[in-house]
Amino acid sequence: MSEEQIFTSIFAYVDLLFGKIKPKKLFFMAVDGVAPRAKMNQQRSRRFRTAKEAKEVRERAEEKGDELPAEKAFDSNCITPGTVFMARLSEQLRYFVNKKITEDASWREIQVVLSGHEVPGEGEHKIMEYIRLSRAQPDYNPNVRHCLYGLDADLIMLGLLSHDPHFCLLREEVKFGPSAKRKGGGNLESQNFYLLHLSLMREYLNLEFREIEPVLPFDYSLERVIDDFILLAVFVGNDFLPNLPDLHIHENGLERLFDVYKKVLPSLDGYINESGTINMKRLQVVLEEMRIWEREIFEKVYADANWFKGKQRKHGHEMEMARIRTGLVLTQAQREIFGKVKKFVLDNRETRPSINTSLTMQNTFPASDRNFISTLSADLHLSVTWDEYDEEDQNLVTWRLPGSTVEPILEPGSEANEKEDDEQWEDVSDEDDEESRLAVDRVLKKYEKAPVKDDDEDGEFDARYEKSVKDRMDEWKRSYYKGKLDISYDNPEQTRALIFRYAEGLQWVMHYYYSGVASWGWFYNYHYAPRISDLSGLGDMVFEFNLGKPFRPFEQLMGVLPSASMDLIPLVYRDLMYDPTSPILDFYPREFEQDQNGKKQEWEAVVKIPFIDEDRLLRAMASREHRLTAEEKRRNTFGTSTKFSFSTGEPTVYPSSLPNFFPPIYRCTCVTEPFDLPTLDGLHLVPGLCDGVFLGAEALAGFPSLDTLPYTASSGFHGVNIHGSESRNKSMVVHIQNPHESRKSEEITKEMVGKRTFIGWPFLQEGRVVAISDSLFKYEEVVVIPGSAPKIVANPHSPHGLSHWKMKAERIEQMYSKKCGVITGDVEVLVHVQPLKGMKRLETGAFVKDYESPDKEIEQAVQMVISQVATEDPRFLEKKPPPLSEEFPDGCKIFFLGEHAYGVAAQVASTTDDTLSVILAFYPSDKAENDNFKAMVQNRVSQHYYPSFRAANILRISGRALSKITSSFMVLTADSSKNNLGLSLKFEAKSLKVIDYSRKDGRHWEFSEKTNDLIREYKEKFPEVFQVLDQNGDDMTRATDIFSENADARVKEVKAWLKSKGVREFEPVSLFSDQLTKETVGEIEEYANSINKNRFTTAIKKAIVKNIPRHAVLKPAHATYRLQNQHFALGDRVTMVQDSGGVPLSAKGVVVGLNSKSMDVVWDVAFMAGSTLDDRCSPYRGSTVQFNSCLNLSNPQFITSTHPKSAPPPRLNVPFKPRAGPYPVQPAPGQPAAAGLRPAPQRHVHINTAS
Repeated sequence: MSEEQIFTSIFAYVDLLFGKIKPKKLFFMAVDGVAPRAKMNQQRSRRFRTAKEAKEVRERAEEKGDELPAEKAFDSNCITPGTVFMARLSEQLRYFVNKKITEDASWREIQVVLSGHEVPGEGEHKIMEYIRLSRAQPDYNPNVRHCLYGLDADLIMLGLLSHDPHFCLLREEVKFGPSAKRKGGGNLESQNFYLLHLSLMREYLNLEFREIEPVLPFDYSLERVIDDFILLAVFVGNDFLPNLPDLHIHENGLERLFDVYKKVLPSLDGYINESGTINMKRLQVVLEEMRIWEREIFEKVYADANWFKGKQRKHGHEMEMARIRTGLVLTQAQREIFGKVKKFVLDNRETRPSINTSLTMQNTFPASDRNFISTLSADLHLSVTWDEYDEEDQNLVTWRLPGSTVEPILEPGSEANEKEDDEQWEDVSDEDDEESRLAVDRVLKKYEKAPVKDDDEDGEFDARYEKSVKDRMDEWKRSYYKGKLDISYDNPEQTRALIFRYAEGLQWVMHYYYSGVASWGWFYNYHYAPRISDLSGLGDMVFEFNLGKPFRPFEQLMGVLPSASMDLIPLVYRDLMYDPTSPILDFYPREFEQDQNGKKQEWEAVVKIPFIDEDRLLRAMASREHRLTAEEKRRNTFGTSTKFSFSTGEPTVYPSSLPNFFPPIYRCTCVTEPFDLPTLDGLHLVPGLCDGVFLGAEALAGFPSLDTLPYTASSGFHGVNIHGSESRNKSMVVHIQNPHESRKSEEITKEMVGKRTFIGWPFLQEGRVVAISDSLFKYEEVVVIPGSAPKIVANPHSPHGLSHWKMKAERIEQMYSKKCGVITGDVEVLVHVQPLKGMKRLETGAFVKDYESPDKEIEQAVQMVISQVATEDPRFLEKKPPPLSEEFPDGCKIFFLGEHAYGVAAQVASTTDDTLSVILAFYPSDKAENDNFKAMVQNRVSQHYYPSFRAANILRISGRALSKITSSFMVLTADSSKNNLGLSLKFEAKSLKVIDYSRKDGRHWEFSEKTNDLIREYKEKFPEVFQVLDQNGDDMTRATDIFSENADARVKEVKAWLKSKGVREFEPVSLFSDQLTKETVGEIEEYANSINKNRFTTAIKKAIVKNIPRHAVLKPAHATYRLQNQHFALGDRVTMVQDSGGVPLSAKGVVVGLNSKSMDVVWDVAFMAGSTLDDRCSPYRGSTVQFNSCLNLSNPQFITSTHPKSAPPPRLNVPFKPRAGPYPVQPAPGQPAAAGLRPAPQRHVHINTAS
């Protein structure tokens, strides 16, 4: 692929994304610029791995003797700020935006911003900085809708921390399993996209954590929980820090973190992540709890502690038996804890509760004692906190009396203090107080009487067990630190430096996420994270970040690129990568280790290459900087972002960014200016939600919410089907509460039928209810007597209908349960709905709702539909006819629908209250040329096709041989590689054919005379191949089975011959499409070229047509509504009548392919977004478009009278459903395909698993 093709592909993809989302205010294109050093480590690893993989692929190909292309392969590492490629891309993107704003109406009404590679910062963080600063502005709309495109999972975190709920992420469909390996058609139209609505994810996070609200000592806040969630997610790894050891997402790492967080948070005095500033003391408590999990991992995987575990089980059994006999058993350590607590309670029972009245203990307790403390404090109604520290930073357990508070103590005598005292004490009677004392005494007496059971006969079981585990864990850690990090676990300075750097990294990441880069030069200079149990002392750490400045582009290139990509670097620096005397040669190793480190995918491996020493790098480069060329010096500087907007002023000429490839934009209506981010100027960033935001059921249309239906939720194992297999982990399961449970079907019918409803919960789609049904009847509104009011009529189901109804109800219930984790309850009533298709424009200019036809009716469970929504979708609001002058302003571009100049581009000259005057511009030869194009297609030589059995007889081969040779015939060579010696003319499983060679009539394949000629020549050239086609059944054929001598060489000879015949260039197309051959398309292009060559502007004729009705012209924006059900055939001449999208307005072309919902058109001229239609036409001449985007000039179907009082033409009501020649029938499941063969016998394969 040439660089020009790469650029045009990028343009086409950007245009596709724009068309998918249709932004209304801002389109912000942010390209990665120079990144912070913390990110450059990951970039460096990726690029070194990419270069190594490319080298390995090339070496394997050379070993196999494969022919390698002469030109150098595209190096994806050029997608790095500072390269020539990126500089050119910025120029091309500027040209592209100027062209789109000039030619595409949908780009003109918004602000377009381009922040290119010359602007420092990662692309997504440039966008987030804009959002962050915009939120601080006083005029910010709290309900603005954001859509962020990108493949990085980190975008989920960035979207959540924005705290704007109307936020969604756009990304391509990700396929898993066998479907992921199938090659797509290569066209953009086949690419599926998905939206991840963060509004819904926020609600599921709330369901996950809301359960702890009753036990929190402070107010529950979803926004603060989300902030903590973002911090905890860093522990499983991100672009800046490695994951904590043994904490992986695919091994339920996040679920474990959730459990720890929910357990610990109630014992803290606040949340951990304070809008980007980490409360390290609170985080330390979380890490302390995670130590228990790390120990469990160690015992499960590494420790050999069977004896201790056996003793522990025996000892635990004795303790349990004692508890059964007496009700309560304490260990000696627990008896000592109780003694201290008892003294504390009795000494202070006459004292008014105060925060200063407390009992502290050093938190060195094992898990059993921590559980005992929790139980004892609950029994005595004492408050216990676990996140306080003494002056030596030792973690404390703090006990306080009931009624004490952790709020700041007010000055004695203050009004608030007196009020608080009154509230605490005024309602406590002497009787209540006495009862409380008695209750406390009963608890103390119970614990005093509890027997004390020693750990074992020596009283040292726990101590010896703990020491054994600790010794083994220490050895485990020594191995980890030495093997992974090459540091000594017994060297406190080395381990403390690692721990400090990791903790510092956590804070750097949070600053980066919430307020921007804290330090351009900071990075985590280790390949691995410390062990969880070693992350201690965080509460005493202080972090200071020096902002510094970003690397310049060439410094980043030298910092992230391997020597294999040295061509991307200015010549003056290249020898630093390979010269033996280079002072930084060690930065560019050719060979390096990759460690999977518990990850599943190769791309997740740790790339163990040395970190860049900034001082050494800059010193080595500084001495050569003066030798840079002027162009290189410009490329090594920073630039600014650019804002593009539409101008109504005098058009300008925008020069071509690629002369001789892209034309200049002669009437450019786009203007540019530097784009500056909003400033704070005394304002402050807004933490959490903005005031006035709509949440839940009040959210804007298009943003789903669970709250639109009544429900409950619980976490549990449900087997939700993810990517074709059931989940083995817990899911949040939603249980719908059915408000119609006790209602009669007739009552529901009266309420709903004829009214609008919303289906597809939680992704609501409007529809119209046409009927209600239950297991016995279908209820509809019917006018029994003409002119009278409709009545509810109940029609019983037929016997077959009864089972059919039950099946539909079960399918709805099953779909929600297994696909969505939603329990609908029993489906007893179905609502029959015609979904809203869109808006329909009447000939008066009014817009009304257009519902699907009865054959597209959808059934939904009554408990899953919604009658009312809080926010209407503005796209589907009915509108009255606007004034003619408003709908068709002077100068407006339109298309004329009169009989004698049908489809001619025109311009509005003037309007009255009910008529228009328009100016037409056309070539007089247009009509004759249109007829010539159609005749060219109609007169083409048609191929004669033979049924497969008849073709086999003509060729004197069997039906089996014909079937094999026309599909894929795989042959194994000595190196076990598979070689396709078949013609690949039919693809049964994929439902594909090859134009002019194969097709399918019903269930039977047919082959053309061209196919027969090709097979006949193949058979004469290599008869050996055809001699084995009837052998071996379905087993793979080996080369030696075909050729007795030089088998592998002969296979290569066959492949070369097939290639020379163009077999490998055959392009399969859908069985259900009809297309012209490449040769015919070429003839159409040649004729179009000759027309363009002989056309001159002086030949254009203009005419004015006055006083015509509104319906005699077509406005580009109305094409979608007015051109429905238009019919097309191959060879039809069409003109593009939509002013948005990739094809220029009023471009003309010829239909060369018909698909089920679109058509392929080859256009008279090349354009930037054009394609080759899978190599069927010249570059940039083809495109696949919707039927309602073009006007059919060969078969006019909307001819309108120009008389001002004429009635609009009747609407086309017959849907256009292309049918391509003989109609193929796909075999039903379990039914064999008809290929002229008997089905192969069933064979059972046994796999021997014995060792």
